[in-house]
Amino acid sequence: MLRNFAFALFLSFFSCCVNAEAQQCKGSSIEKLENGMSVIFVETSKSDSLMVVLSVSAGSTDEVDKEGVANVLSKVLASKYMNNLNGNALQYGTESNSYAGYDQSVYYLCGKLENLDAFVKNLGDLFTVSSLNPADVEATKHLVGQNIDKEDQSDRTVIKKEARKSMYWHSKYGSSVSGTKDGLKLISKDDVEMFKQKHYTPNRATIIIAGNVKKEEALKVVNKYFGSTKTKSTINRLKEPDHHGSVTRITKTSEQVSVPVIDIYWKVPNYRQDKAIAKAAEIYINHMSEALQKSLIDEQKIAATISFSYSLWNYESGDFCMTITAPNASIDVDDLITAVLTEIKYIASEGVAKERADVASKKLFEASKTNDRDILEVLDIFSRRMGAGHDFNSVRNFSTDNDYSFDEVNKQAKEIFGKEPCVICVTTPRGKAMVNATGGRR
Repeated sequence: MLRNFAFALFLSFFSCCVNAEAQQCKGSSIEKLENGMSVIFVETSKSDSLMVVLSVSAGSTDEVDKEGVANVLSKVLASKYMNNLNGNALQYGTESNSYAGYDQSVYYLCGKLENLDAFVKNLGDLFTVSSLNPADVEATKHLVGQNIDKEDQSDRTVIKKEARKSMYWHSKYGSSVSGTKDGLKLISKDDVEMFKQKHYTPNRATIIIAGNVKKEEALKVVNKYFGSTKTKSTINRLKEPDHHGSVTRITKTSEQVSVPVIDIYWKVPNYRQDKAIAKAAEIYINHMSEALQKSLIDEQKIAATISFSYSLWNYESGDFCMTITAPNASIDVDDLITAVLTEIKYIASEGVAKERADVASKKLFEASKTNDRDILEVLDIFSRRMGAGHDFNSVRNFSTDNDYSFDEVNKQAKEIFGKEPCVICVTTPRGKAMVNATGGRR
C-alpha cells in the first residue's frame, strides 16, 4: 500500500517573491499617509502586472450583537464597486475579489500597470461610500444564506465548525464569519452602514501595491482617493487564553466518508505576537512532519494518510490541526489516535537536532520563494496574513543563513505538543466503525 504523507503549511513570508516567469521582486517598503493609512509597495522588475490590495482591520470580531454584518458589507461593496468594473480605463483581463475574515476585510484588483489610477479609485470609492442600496443588501444576504446551506450539507465542514466553537469557546473567534441563516434575517441596511462608518477608518487600512510602479506617483494617486478621509477608530483585539483544560471529543457518523477521518487540534500560543516564536514554531512543525512520518509509517507500519495545517485566526493566537485518514473502515480509531499522540509527545520531548532544524529552515526558505506562483497570488496570500493595523515589521522571513533561535524551536515543541490537544474530531462512515464517543480527557 502506498503510504503518502502531505505537509500542508500556511506559510508567512515576504523578503522576496518570484512570478511564473522567474521575475525577481526588488523588495518592499512601507509609507504612512498623514491620516494614518499604510501604503506598502512591492517593487517588481520586467513585469507589467499590477495588483492593488485594500486590507481593512475590520471583521466579524468587531461585530456586537449581529453576526455576519462584516461579511455582508464586504460582499455588497465588492459587487457594487469591483465585480462589475466599467469604463475604458480598465483594460481587458482585470480580476477582482474580496473576502471578510475574523479580523480583517480584504479587497483586491489585479491587471495591468496602466490601471493603477482606476484600481485605486475603485477601492477608494468602496472605502468612502456612506449609503448602500437596501436591495443590494437583501440580495447579498440571500446569496450568503445559500452559501451557508451548502456548507451545512458537508459533514466535514459541520464538525470543523464544532471544533472551532470548542477551541475558541469564550469569544467570537469560535463563530462563523458568515453568521447563521436566522441571524442574517436580523441584519438591516442600517446595521451594515453603521459597521462601515465605525470601522472603515484610515488607521485601520493598508493599501498594498505590487508592480513596477513609481512610488512617488503612486502615493499621489493613493492620496487623491484616500487622503481626504481623516476619521480614526480604535482597534480592539481580544487576546486568546489557553484552552479550557480538557480534551473535547466530537464524533460524527456520516455517509460522506468511506473511512474514519480524525482531526486533532492544538492551540498555538502567542503565535502572532512574537516573530521569533512564530518562526521557531514553523521550523519545528516542519521537522515534526518528517519525524512522525518515519516513526509511525516506516517503523510502526501505520498505513494512514496524515496531513498538517495551521491557521492564524487573529493577531495573538492560532491553531494547529493534524488530519489522519484511516486506511480502512474497520480500524480501531482510538488505537490510531493513541499511537499518533504518543509518538508526537515523544518527538517533542526528544527535541530537534540543530542540523535537522537547519534543514527545516532551508525548506521553508525555498518554499517562501514561491517559484510556482506569480506576483499576484503572492500578494493575495500576503494580504491575508498581514492584516491592516498590524506592524509591518512583524512579517517574518526565512533566509539561507538559518537566522532563528534554536533554543526557541525546542521550547515551542514542548509548548505546543507537550500538552494534550484541545479538540479531537472523528468522522466515521455510518454503520462501519465503532468510535468511543464519551469525550473528555483521554
